[in-house]
Parts: sequence; C-alpha cells; structure tokens
Amino acid sequence: MSTVVELGLPLLIILAMTVVGLELTPADLSRVLHYPKQVGFGLLCQAVVLPLIAAGLILLLRPPPAIAGGLILTAAAPQAMTSNYYCLLGRANIALAITLTTVSSTLAFATTPLVAGLGFDLLLGQQQGFALPAGQVMRQVVTGLLMPIGAGMLVRHYAPGFVERNRLRLQRLSMMAIAVMLAILLVDQFVTIQRNLVSILIVAVLFTVCAMALGLGVGRGFSWSRADTITMVATFPSRSLSIATLIALNVLGRLDFLSFAVTFFLVQALLLIPVMLLAREHVSA
Repeated sequence: MSTVVELGLPLLIILAMTVVGLELTPADLSRVLHYPKQVGFGLLCQAVVLPLIAAGLILLLRPPPAIAGGLILTAAAPQAMTSNYYCLLGRANIALAITLTTVSSTLAFATTPLVAGLGFDLLLGQQQGFALPAGQVMRQVVTGLLMPIGAGMLVRHYAPGFVERNRLRLQRLSMMAIAVMLAILLVDQFVTIQRNLVSILIVAVLFTVCAMALGLGVGRGFSWSRADTITMVATFPSRSLSIATLIALNVLGRLDFLSFAVTFFLVQALLLIPVMLLAREHVSA
C-alpha cells in the first residue's frame, strides 16, 4: 500500500491539476480588476483569518497531533477547484469563484509555506518538534500545482478545439482521479480515522461552519450582492486536498495528517451541498 500511496497519489494529483488548468485562462487573473474588493478581502480572509480560526480550534479543543497537523495543512492550502462547482450549484458568481481559485493557487507559492510554517512552529513545534522546510513546500506547490495548471492552460491556449470537444470527458477524468485519491487515502488512514473519528468530525464541522459564517459575514458586512456573498460562503471552506497531501507525503512524511484532511473534504461537501441547494431554491423562489 505504501508504494501505491507514494507513487500513485502524486500522479493522480498532477493529473487532476492539469485538468483544472484546462478550465482556466489568463483572463481569470486579469478579472481581478473587475472584483478588486471581493478578491482582495476574499484572499486576505483565506490567508489570514482561516488559519487563525484553525489555531483557535487547536488551542481550544487540543486535538491529537495528527488532527492538529492536518488542520494546519488544510487551513494553509489554497482554494480548491471544487469551490467552483459549489458556486455553480448555488447560482453564485462563477467568474469571481474561478478568479479567486486562480489567484489563490498562484499565490500559494508564498502563502502556503508561510502560513503552514508559522502554524507548525507556534502550535506544534515546541511540543512535537515539527519543522516545515519552506523551500521543500514551495517546490511541492510549484511541481504539484502551478506547473500542472500551467500545462493545462497551455493546452487550452494552443488546442482549444481539443479541449472543447473533450471537456466532459476530461472533467470526468479529473473527478475520477479525485475519487481514486480519496479512496486510497481512506484505506491507508482507516485505522487513524477510526481511532480519532469523533475528534476529527468535531474539528472538521466547526472549521467548515466557521469558514462559511466568515464568508457570509464578509459578504453581508460589505453589502455585496447575494451572488458574491454566496461565492464567499462556498469558497472559504474549500481547501485544496491536493496540496495538503503533497506536503504531508513528500515534505513531512506524515500521512497520518491526511486522516483529518480527507475526512474534512467529505464533511465540507456534506455541509456545503445542502447550503448551496438552499441558496439555489431561495433564488428560484
């Protein structure tokens, strides 16, 4: 199983991120000019406030190191592409969601090692001796996120007809890669998840609810449109499992951290989907 994890997971992540790149264009970055406040405050909350929420939960609940480490990696990860699907489900601002995903992923080169490094140093370093080498984290972000996404964007630029003809197949391939990755992680971390299930669920639910509440509060506080507010509700809890997996596997060598990350991915989906459906019905009404 260890060989499957060490070799299979990075390949699945690269495949999924390349397909993500097929959905992005340089216009998604330039669109920041159309939503300067939403993108600015959205990224600030994701890079600063979400890690603070994670730190608060760790200090309050004192979860085992495996859960605390997984929460730190999850909070430090960039926004996940799945947030765009949640926004589509809730009839939110898809263009804003895609822009936030693109910019968040681009900035992850700097934000992820900084936030995760501080988290491990301040919350786990003194007790557990954890240290997070920033250089190695940066390399994982570049090779596992930025380069595959860039490759996908290049394919879309030079072969738009191919991408358009095979869009549905490629999306299904990406979803299959994510599903296989989840299955591998669940099987590999089954014992750890089973042993800490209650604690993992409590932390995952609280972090998801707090992130959604933060998105709602930011949108309402700035009197943004309903679509922009729902976008924040959907994007704030959506963290990249791929980057968390690469750091845990290739930098820290602590797959037990992923017992939280993979459970969180499922929990936030179970919580976000009904909320997005409720928002959709409210618009229809």
